[in-house]
Amino acid sequence: MPISTVNIALAGTLLAGAIATALTHNWFAAFVFVAGGAAGLGAALYARRPDSRDITRLNAIEYRDERDRLLAKQGFAAVGAAALMLSILEFVLALVFNQLVALAAAQVVALCIVWGMANSIAVRRS
Repeated sequence: MPISTVNIALAGTLLAGAIATALTHNWFAAFVFVAGGAAGLGAALYARRPDSRDITRLNAIEYRDERDRLLAKQGFAAVGAAALMLSILEFVLALVFNQLVALAAAQVVALCIVWGMANSIAVRRS
């Protein structure tokens, strides 16, 4: 049961991150990358089941048909708007503070939350 090209790219990126951090002996980060990749692959495979729900497929980026793709576009449109606002905020704060690693991490988490909420709303409206 193959997974989407996007999920293959995400898994490959996380694997590369795990290798890079392992080479620098940052074992915790390597573990986080491996765990994230495994969770993502597991979610993608779970979403490929014939009886998976719309929201499961959307959140796993495993679209079955054109309807799923249209719903995903609505979700990603909301993520794009949120990303723009957060990026502007991050830029302003970068002018004030030098260390922004925590802010960048918080931005990624916030975008993931917005994405999940937007997908839920899109599915309810359809």
